Amino acid sequence: MIKLLLISNRYPAHADDAASPFVSDFVKGLNRHDIETTVLTPYHFSEKYDNTENIVRFKWGEENQTIGSLSKYSPLSWLKIANYLYRGNNTAQQLHQTNKFDFCLALWAAPSGIFARNLKKKYDLDYAVWCLGSDIHTYPKIPVIRGQIISVLKQAERIYSDGYELGERASELCGKESFFLPSMRKVNYPPSKHEKREKLIVCPGRVEEAKGVYDLLEAFKIVSSEFPEWQLYFIGDGSARSELENRIEKYGLSNRVKSLGFVPRENMYRAIVKSSAVVIPTHADSLPLTFGEAMQLNHPVIATDVGDLRYFIEKYQVGTVVPAQSPEKLAEALRLFITNGTPVKQRFDECVNELNIDRAADSFADWLISYLSKDSVRRESVAC
Repeated sequence: MIKLLLISNRYPAHADDAASPFVSDFVKGLNRHDIETTVLTPYHFSEKYDNTENIVRFKWGEENQTIGSLSKYSPLSWLKIANYLYRGNNTAQQLHQTNKFDFCLALWAAPSGIFARNLKKKYDLDYAVWCLGSDIHTYPKIPVIRGQIISVLKQAERIYSDGYELGERASELCGKESFFLPSMRKVNYPPSKHEKREKLIVCPGRVEEAKGVYDLLEAFKIVSSEFPEWQLYFIGDGSARSELENRIEKYGLSNRVKSLGFVPRENMYRAIVKSSAVVIPTHADSLPLTFGEAMQLNHPVIATDVGDLRYFIEKYQVGTVVPAQSPEKLAEALRLFITNGTPVKQRFDECVNELNIDRAADSFADWLISYLSKDSVRRESVAC
């Protein structure tokens, strides 16, 4: 039995929680390899918690926000960040003192990776880092954090990234090779190969300006008069939702554009299944979870050219790629899709196979078992 400490910036409280839902699927995959996983994650408020066994949630004075959503220009935010680091680091060390873990996996190079690096420094506990987007795309732009991230990556035994482009950026930061490890939430819902689809486009995910929700609304506004029967649904919640709804009303599109807010996972899948396409208008991402969900439901996507979206869309012919932050180009893509549809050679199954979270768990487990075996031999040799 291998005892693994997995440190994650987010962990879902229940099946419908949008807080990095792929992590629980990944942990289940590790269990098949006789890897006992303890998860350390910050507490966030939820009305229910399905996942409680071996899940340790530390409180840091903020239960309704993530550390990544805090303003980097507010002194109060930095006090909260300091408290997060203090409490998370202390909890990690207490857990290791009690459990004597064999290895640590940090999801995101910061702040989770900082806890893992500190464990290595104090207890000689080796660790790996799984880069997941903001830790490589955003945090290194902040000078005081950039050095920490580089240090975390350099001292890790192995670096993973959930995107090929993201892995290249991580390697550029630290000079070490990065290995692809996909992050995809499992969809337990029947795909829609033959079901009749409505004249509906959906945009699932967090409702944030950086996710391109305003761009999509502007694009739909441009083509709305040409295609009066078509509708657009935004599915999810976020800081931009109120302004998005104001703009929908201002543009006179309330009867055709809906901001549904948070809905249970099954309801979101049902909306995707009855739609004709999923739109991913994000400004900066590695490979959004929404993409993997659309692939599992056999649905084409219209997505911006960020991260690995172009790579997967063109490789498997599953949609259209447009420039990011360009409502005009997005409108053109919507017009072409509504008029002509999508290519007939869509290879959804092959795409899902490359992104399979079970394969990700198997890949990491195989490496970890091999690494700990070799490390044990090395330590015994040094002891002799």
